[in-house]
Amino acid sequence: MDAIKTDDIIKKLLADKCEALETKLSGEVILIRSPMAPGIDDAVRREIENVASKPGCRNKLVVVLETNGGSIEVVERISDVFRHHFQTVVFVIPNVAYSAGTVLSLSGDSIYMDYYSVLGPIDPQIMNREGRWVPGLGYLTKYDDLVEKSNKGVITQAELEFLIRKFDPAELFVLEQAKKHSSELIQRWLCEYKFKDWTHRETSGDEVTDEYKRDRAKHIAALLGDATEWNSHGRGIPMRMLESDKIKLKITDFAADPELNKAVREYYDLFIDYCGKVGADIAVHTKPRFLALGG
Repeated sequence: MDAIKTDDIIKKLLADKCEALETKLSGEVILIRSPMAPGIDDAVRREIENVASKPGCRNKLVVVLETNGGSIEVVERISDVFRHHFQTVVFVIPNVAYSAGTVLSLSGDSIYMDYYSVLGPIDPQIMNREGRWVPGLGYLTKYDDLVEKSNKGVITQAELEFLIRKFDPAELFVLEQAKKHSSELIQRWLCEYKFKDWTHRETSGDEVTDEYKRDRAKHIAALLGDATEWNSHGRGIPMRMLESDKIKLKITDFAADPELNKAVREYYDLFIDYCGKVGADIAVHTKPRFLALGG
């Protein structure tokens, strides 16, 4: 009985913390902690439809996201769900959103991070023959390196055998398409949403044309998708680097607002603690309920 009461108390606290963040950012909140793998898109759809159907639902969605990445197709479906029900979508990254999670974050009208938060290189993953999700950029880069050595006639016998044995043409094709798909989504979403109100450049005051927006989006997609630039699928790209002259991606620092910082941290930290308590590595939360999807 006491355990049931404790569980109910924590869920009530989670709902209260969720509501505090909703009030602060004037939107409906969903917290997603999950790989971007098939199944999470269905769960998110059900939760979003439930939230959007309630009386007085606001036309802004706040997505608190933590993910190590996954399938770009899943990300596209989740974004489509968000945009079907909400006019404005913003992302809050208290911790990490890697790879496909970065692509999803770039579909928002704005992104909130603090000094500790990180996005990651755009490195879509596929399920290999052993049933494991594997990052693609390193795979593609290594293949290109070996092919180049072969073309130059400097490939060793061991490398040639490795090339024949390890690289599946079907997997290579899927990865190449996933990389292309990721880049196209980033370019389209940045221009359509994040750049939509960008009319003048901050430094020079020059007008921002549609062509300039497309060029900036293309640059960001190419840089985040360059495996040689980041060296590792799991490398975190912090807010200061995202806003640097190299990338020039505008980020809102939620820690700069003490009330917002308190709302984000208290909600996220309680959620993570509760996930640990119930053994849920994968979970979704909205104010009405906590949904554990996997341990």
